[in-house]
Amino acid sequence: MPPARIIWLASILGALSLAVILIARPEIRGLCPSCAPTSVSEILSNQFVRVRHASDIDDVFAKQLGGDPFLGDIPRIFVQALPSDLGGIVDVERRKRLFLQVLLPQTLRLNEDIRADRARLIAIAQTPPDGQSTEIAAWLARVAQEYRADPTDYASLLARVDVVPPSLAIAQGAIESGWGTSRFALTGNALFGQRTFDLSHAGFRPKDVEDANFKVRRFESLMESIWGYMINLNTHPAHARFRQLRAQMRQEGNAIDSMALAGTLTRYSEEGERYVSLVQNVISANNLRRLDGRRLANSP
Repeated sequence: MPPARIIWLASILGALSLAVILIARPEIRGLCPSCAPTSVSEILSNQFVRVRHASDIDDVFAKQLGGDPFLGDIPRIFVQALPSDLGGIVDVERRKRLFLQVLLPQTLRLNEDIRADRARLIAIAQTPPDGQSTEIAAWLARVAQEYRADPTDYASLLARVDVVPPSLAIAQGAIESGWGTSRFALTGNALFGQRTFDLSHAGFRPKDVEDANFKVRRFESLMESIWGYMINLNTHPAHARFRQLRAQMRQEGNAIDSMALAGTLTRYSEEGERYVSLVQNVISANNLRRLDGRRLANSP
């Protein structure tokens, strides 16, 4: 059996075994009852592209690319939901490529917003408090609420308002959703299995958990699911080490290293170090770090 096929089978088996544990034990992610993400209000609904078939993804991106989809600037194409026939693609590498094409622009777009907020926060932190307007105070309050921090604690805010490397987001999304083929991903845009303990929210009741007090959250778009994942990493106490290491990388002037950051996610899963190894293996085997330097076309 070719080595690539062996790696793929190992990642799928690992993802399936983890999925059983993660559904049965919602608390191991450390998610809180208010884990529903903030709406991605800045992304207008008319910016999303709807595709019915997996082949449509190639068609949509080919109009603006024509070559390697991961060379040069990435087009601002945001697919709202994965096509239901994605799992039917026999060619494993093609299925992965389509998944990457869909997730990369959205991850980059959300990181753009985070970078803009971070730049504004740095500028505000250098402004004397008596020089801050009412508008700035209101903005700080909103950001602090979103990131669950004290609006006067700039150090804490800066540790939270920061990007998530695309390679890490895509690797975890691939593991959690089986490269976009899981029921949750295809019918509810749930790439990361975010949970809500408010049973009035739209979502899926887990089939294997009797009398479950949570749902797997359903999202209006893939981008909302990615945003919820980012907010989880950027706010939850279980991922404090992730934020500390990222802040240290910033302070030392180093690039944000997804492999090192993945090493801090031992509390993301009950599998601990095994989960960390799986994430790192998916990043390495699929050369995902090459995506961390990509930019969206017409980036500010």
